[in-house]
Amino acid sequence: MKKRHLFWIIPCSLIASLFLAALIGHLISPVPSKKLVTKGKNKKVLTEKELEEDLDYLKYYMTTIYCGYPEMVEKGYDIDKIIADIKKDCDKDKHGKTYDSGTFIAAAEKHIIKNHAIEDQHFSIGGSSKFPYYLYYSDIYVEAVEAEGKTKYIVVKNEREKLPEKRIKALGKYVPADVKAGQEYTGPNTMLFDWFDGNKKIYRLGTLSRQNLNNLILSFDGKKVTVPVITNNRLDTAGKLQGMRETKDTLYISLVNFVFNGGSVMGEQEFKTLCENAKNKSIGKNQIIIDLRSNGGGELWRAAMLYTYLFYNKTENISYDLITFVSNMIDDGKYTVMSPEFAKSSIYWDFKNIKEKIKKLKFRKQAKEQETDFMRYEKAQIKIRRKQLKWPCLAELFYPYQSVIKYKSAETNIQELPAADFSGDIYILTDRYSASCSEYSIAFLNSLAEKADVKIHHIGENTQGAVFYINPYSTVLPNSGLWLYIPSARSRSQAFNYPGFHGEGYGWFPEYWVTHYNLLNTLCNLIDDPELGTALQGLEKWQLQ
Repeated sequence: MKKRHLFWIIPCSLIASLFLAALIGHLISPVPSKKLVTKGKNKKVLTEKELEEDLDYLKYYMTTIYCGYPEMVEKGYDIDKIIADIKKDCDKDKHGKTYDSGTFIAAAEKHIIKNHAIEDQHFSIGGSSKFPYYLYYSDIYVEAVEAEGKTKYIVVKNEREKLPEKRIKALGKYVPADVKAGQEYTGPNTMLFDWFDGNKKIYRLGTLSRQNLNNLILSFDGKKVTVPVITNNRLDTAGKLQGMRETKDTLYISLVNFVFNGGSVMGEQEFKTLCENAKNKSIGKNQIIIDLRSNGGGELWRAAMLYTYLFYNKTENISYDLITFVSNMIDDGKYTVMSPEFAKSSIYWDFKNIKEKIKKLKFRKQAKEQETDFMRYEKAQIKIRRKQLKWPCLAELFYPYQSVIKYKSAETNIQELPAADFSGDIYILTDRYSASCSEYSIAFLNSLAEKADVKIHHIGENTQGAVFYINPYSTVLPNSGLWLYIPSARSRSQAFNYPGFHGEGYGWFPEYWVTHYNLLNTLCNLIDDPELGTALQGLEKWQLQ
């Protein structure tokens, strides 16, 4: 046999052995297996067989893909009962031997979300999800007054915030509460939310709720009063600036997301250019404003890249080694593999990549010479994680939801974070739609500021609290086309051990709570920059003038 034949025979034999082992594992594994559906048929009418198939897939997705499933079971979640309840609702509206697809979708959404027993902001079915906690504001403001050794909260004004005519019209009839300045608020302190009136900290009365509210019952001078409330509306993300504005003393950076593939407004090279421009423009600035309102997240390492460029703005060449070190500061916690489907997918891609690896063996020297710092980082990161995932993922197929691993961070030549170049204040702007990587951003900035002459200020609303459940799968049911968005793994990162973070569903609480309409006014009062109001005109709409 010629030697060149061995180059193919040995790898092919190895691949065949691996596939045989995979087949044996598939046959003896207690974890069921189905082919994931990528496109549903979206039928309006379902036969009995099609309904049963969709229900079967729904149970399969929940039990094998969803990383939160074991926690739900601990809290009394009974998937078989839920499936039975969905079927019962469909039977009520049965037409002969067929079912209306809309009835099935409505029933599935209702029962799955109704019985959803944990906080998980990355889970949704048919676009329905468990709402995070939103702040419902009243129009009543109070200030703390010390009297007789006690703190009293005295009403300073009962006044509707200045809103656009369109917003006022949408809200409908407005009946102000019968509350006057000088009265004492005698309700719980949990309804006091820090506000800035231009001179000092006061409080705006309100409540955090995931239910739609129009009124609250609050207590003044010991008497209960009905008080109207509103919540901050979502602004049109299509109008949001992705880029920068600046004055002599302030740099404003606005980001729509940290995604750099389909659906993003910015590619990899464009983002790197933005980082380089931000680095240069931030030199000599007293403060930086980072607008993460309605930023739904994306790639963690890219967020680390931007903040590294800002903190080391006088460093001539920012190395990927430094960015990696900064990323490791956050991506340092336990990562829990809780989904059998996550394990199957990881093993599948390991097999899939063997053929490509064999093809590249001939050109490995040439490829190594052409590698960039970023390519080397990615390669090292993938290699480390695959190595650590190998055995836990195999175990996951036999003992579902048991594998907990601590990822080792990608290695760097940097042992300690160098002294930062930037000094000053950083203002982070968020709203209730800031999620995932945007929330990790706050952890990044706080961690970097600990070792620098930098003070972090968080202005706006609490973030969504969508951080612990990750690696979501987007999939559908085969016949009805009902769409599910299910996280397949859970992060146990220690990045959120700061007082401002209040957990999944609540997110980060700001230093000052403000609505979109009071945001620019608050920034102008907090920041000593006479040019800021003009530079950020239109901030409440994101459409800067």
